[in-house]
Amino acid sequence: MPYLNPGLKTALAIAVLQLASAGAAAQDWPSKPVRIVLAIGAGSSGDTLARLMAPKLEQRWKQPVIVENKPGASGAVGTEYVVRTTDGHTLLLGSQSSILPKYTQKGLRFDPLTDLVPVRRVLNYQLVIATNGETAKQAPTLKDLVNLSKKGGKGIFLAGLGPTAAFNLTYAILNQQLDMQYSAVNFSNVNDANLSLVRNDAQFIVNNPASVKPFFANGAIVPLAAISTQRYPGLPDVPTLQEAMGYRGYLPQLWVGFFLPKGAPDAVVRRVSDDVNAIFEDEPFRKEVEVKLTASVPASSPESFAKDIREETALWQDLFKTLKIKPE
Repeated sequence: MPYLNPGLKTALAIAVLQLASAGAAAQDWPSKPVRIVLAIGAGSSGDTLARLMAPKLEQRWKQPVIVENKPGASGAVGTEYVVRTTDGHTLLLGSQSSILPKYTQKGLRFDPLTDLVPVRRVLNYQLVIATNGETAKQAPTLKDLVNLSKKGGKGIFLAGLGPTAAFNLTYAILNQQLDMQYSAVNFSNVNDANLSLVRNDAQFIVNNPASVKPFFANGAIVPLAAISTQRYPGLPDVPTLQEAMGYRGYLPQLWVGFFLPKGAPDAVVRRVSDDVNAIFEDEPFRKEVEVKLTASVPASSPESFAKDIREETALWQDLFKTLKIKPE
């Protein structure tokens, strides 16, 4: 047996103990019910996703999985709630709205980039720009809607979720080229925003098709453009932004993913990521989620999700400067 000096033996022993401890931490977790917190109201696509996943995760974790909605302040309320938890069993199912308040809200009492641990990107959503049936009589295309917004000098209204919400910011970016004259009317949840559009209190919305598709059949809501480089398979008659308006700029991608609070053990982060991946290896379940939520399940890991967030955050920061969006 080769000679090992005492210092090296000690270091190797410590490394073995650390690996054993990490493995035990992952095996022992969860030791009590797990909460999935959403920083948005019930009825949203993220809420539906969490409730579809909860029974599958319960089967793997042998513990109850409870979904909690904590909306408010464009995602900051629910995000801060998770940041402050110390029970080791609270997850955030968040989106850009969990990260962006760092750059858009004054007096934020946490830093989402350092106080949250990215675990896994779960879904990439499709997005559409849609209007209501009444407005579509005057503006059946997106180009017509832009022109309508400039008539009379009053503009039209976007049904939004808050100035720092991903839907609002997505349209603010697109509008650098589209040049629509509009103001946002903001709501605390997606359902109220959808209903305001149906009532014609607002004239357009940016949303995931799954959230508004029930209104398509009777013409209460009319999709005008897909925020994508290709038409969506489920909406083959809806043009892309480039087809509708000649748009060639940046196309924001709305995602949703899991986070844990800062300090979560690496083994637990990995365990959650691996278990989420495992439930989506069930093809019928993955297809059910993708079809129901008009989204796709991407390949992901803690490392790749953290990289995605760093790269996207840098891009959004530059765009905020261009748009002159400052913390409010």
